[in-house]
Amino acid sequence: MSNFTSEKPSSPCCHGTIGAMSTNVRRLFEQFQPSNYKLELQTDPETLTFTGQVIIKGRKSGRPSQRITFHQHGLKVTSAHIIRHDKKGDQNIAVSRVSLHKTFDEVRLHTDQSLFAGNYAVTMQFEGKITETMEGIYPCYFKHEGKDKKLIASQFESHHARQAFPCIDEPEAKATFDLTLVTPAGETVLSNTPVRESSTNKTQQTTTFETTPVMSVYLLAFVHGVMHCVKGKSKSGVAVRSWATVAQPLSHLEYANKEAIDCLDFFEDYFQVPFPLSKLDQAALPDFDSLAMENWGLITFREIGLLADPANRSISGERLITMVVAHEMSHQWFGDLVTMKWWDDLWLNESFASIMESLAPDRLHPEWQEWEDFTSSRVIGAADRDVYKDVQPVGLRVKHPDEIQTLFDPSIVYAKGARILKMLYDYIGDDAFRKGLTNYFKKYQYKNATRDDLWDELSKTSGKDIGKLMTPWLEQSGTPELTVKKQGDTLRLSQQRFLLGDEDKKSLWPIPILADTPVSIDILDTRNANIKYDAKQPPIFNPTGSAHFITNYDDADARQHLFDKIRDRSLESSGRIIALSDQLLLAKNGQVKLTDLLELIKECPQEDRDAVWTMFARTIGSALALTDGDEKIEDASKIYRRDLASQWYKKLGWKDGKNDDPNTKQLRTTAIALSVGGEDAGALKIALDMFEKAKNVEALPAEQRAIIAGAAVRFGDAKYIKQLMKEYETSNNPDVKDCIAVALCSTKDPKIGKQIIDWGMQDFKIIKPQDIDHFFAYLLRNYHTRDLAWQWLTDGWERLKKQFGEGKKMEYFIWYASRPMSTPAWQKRYVAFFKPMLEDLSLRRNIQVSFSEIQARVDWRKREEPLLRKYFLG
Repeated sequence: MSNFTSEKPSSPCCHGTIGAMSTNVRRLFEQFQPSNYKLELQTDPETLTFTGQVIIKGRKSGRPSQRITFHQHGLKVTSAHIIRHDKKGDQNIAVSRVSLHKTFDEVRLHTDQSLFAGNYAVTMQFEGKITETMEGIYPCYFKHEGKDKKLIASQFESHHARQAFPCIDEPEAKATFDLTLVTPAGETVLSNTPVRESSTNKTQQTTTFETTPVMSVYLLAFVHGVMHCVKGKSKSGVAVRSWATVAQPLSHLEYANKEAIDCLDFFEDYFQVPFPLSKLDQAALPDFDSLAMENWGLITFREIGLLADPANRSISGERLITMVVAHEMSHQWFGDLVTMKWWDDLWLNESFASIMESLAPDRLHPEWQEWEDFTSSRVIGAADRDVYKDVQPVGLRVKHPDEIQTLFDPSIVYAKGARILKMLYDYIGDDAFRKGLTNYFKKYQYKNATRDDLWDELSKTSGKDIGKLMTPWLEQSGTPELTVKKQGDTLRLSQQRFLLGDEDKKSLWPIPILADTPVSIDILDTRNANIKYDAKQPPIFNPTGSAHFITNYDDADARQHLFDKIRDRSLESSGRIIALSDQLLLAKNGQVKLTDLLELIKECPQEDRDAVWTMFARTIGSALALTDGDEKIEDASKIYRRDLASQWYKKLGWKDGKNDDPNTKQLRTTAIALSVGGEDAGALKIALDMFEKAKNVEALPAEQRAIIAGAAVRFGDAKYIKQLMKEYETSNNPDVKDCIAVALCSTKDPKIGKQIIDWGMQDFKIIKPQDIDHFFAYLLRNYHTRDLAWQWLTDGWERLKKQFGEGKKMEYFIWYASRPMSTPAWQKRYVAFFKPMLEDLSLRRNIQVSFSEIQARVDWRKREEPLLRKYFLG
């Protein structure tokens, strides 16, 4: 699954808590192992209800008992009976009592006679509600030709299949599924496998699908409603279709379908294991909590993750789609074909998909230089979060049901997991990595596996002890700091965990010593080591940025050497990104000065890779966050920004050239953003003229929409606010809606902030639940509207819990709320509100990390604010 969290917030989960209890996980798979589900569901989109029947075949194990237990949540089981299969024939066993255990999400079928180990068929009839929470079975709303329409869709990861039918809702409980759906007539009906047969009467259609492969229950999926698609075929003959509601132009699906075919071809070749299904559907849903979900043969997406306008192309939008398609496509092997046994090894799914989302585009689109983007997004996302005491490890042991929800930390399980796998990839090489994966898939296909199973296969192909190397990186929280001290022709290397606000002298990692010149060791697994080097200058460590450590050059000459290689760009672009990231983290910890970094960046206006400018922007953003509210510094920073961007702004202008490569297009947008943000008079005039001429956001150049519309909000006519709100309400283009959100929330007028909240954030009618947290984040990071956003959050917390309490959004609200806090006054308000919630296990870790994050930022501001004032104001 691809998470939808953001810095901007922008793109690349488990949903659900199971109640506050003190019991460890109950593994129902241990008492019953299903082999097949024959499931029939009849949905009623008008009443938002459904009824169903399921026949579960499987084997009961363990001691004789007088009950069989399955998962359910919110269902009413209306009847049940059990048949035992043995050599003597079938035996009907009456169910004397059906009890629902809400604490454990269980339905317990009690009998008067003993149930011995053996094969059984359990039939249950049930009914339930189609939820409004984007999990289980839920509606997706859209408008078409002035009428309100809806799709009905499913979302079962991590443990929400139990909301749709009784089952063993655990990843190890793999089975085949025979699904029949009874739906309104005239709709498209999709599931994991092709349709086997279908019949229609005046009001209903009955659709039966082919039997699925053996798979985990969370991968079962279906969608029905009024949709259309574009089609194609892979080299191996797999039918690939991309679907959207009829409100979306078919042409907007063409890019995603082409990328899906290319990615499928790539992975079949790279893994040397064929895709096991005859078709692969992609469906863009108008309402979706995350960015995408890897259901086998039916991948579901948020619309922004699948739709691209070919007539108004956005390179960043297309790259997002390719990344998400590649991520979910790789899951068809990682997670679907071979599945982790339990959520402890969620990273086996998500970390691998998060590296494959870059590896595949790098091979398919070499002009993108995709590993730059990997470094500036995944790597930096991991580095920023993995520096606090309470952050989770990649491979977190789950002891309690509520903890399942907390596993899907995008910065750790996705980003850090991907980074340490890239470190492993660079260490053993592509050939050993690829062959190990092929052997792993072939050995464990249609089964469950653990991390040790994968390490064994990679050890065989690489000739190295991969388990010994990787286990500390998975099981320990945090990031090592590699301190480098020059002593003549010898370097003294030492490692210690890098923590903001705390100290840890125990943690130790086997660090691959990746360097730009040969050194005498390849792994540092001790606290200290002395190494020889041959070059005139000390080596640059981690030159590609893939290894998960922070390098601290404890020597002025060595640090100057690093800065020189950043200035003259002799260090490769990913190395420049990670070097700047390391320096920024060291500044957060008081080991270097932020003003020194600002001065370094000021000397790099000729930097020609847009991904490196991402770190420039982060550094400037940190300076503004530590001084926000100081209008004199803000004004001075505008001069800094427009001066920094002036060279590229003058050279590249506003219009894409016919032969511009992707980097040039994105660098152009960055230069424009800095110039407009720096309030360059000429840039502002062009932006306002373009907005007035375009008449609406959709007509603006796609790559620059948010910048131009934001200029209109801050510097244009007051009428633009209502104009943008109206377009937001009527547009079906997800990229346009997100750009309008960014623009509106950039206002400098608190009255407009209040207008935005009253217009769209008091209910979920205008701004959908999937998007509400982004509006909140945009408003909160803007100090002009921060008080309003905070008041909206705290006043409406119970309402938000009701809407999102069983989803990931509540953690996102905690995370977004903490990001801009940098003063003792805001820290006091934040802690006072969230401290009472530490008893909620599903929220505890995020709250604890946010407390540490805010404290570190308050300390940083206290140290740096006087220096920044002097730097900008003299």
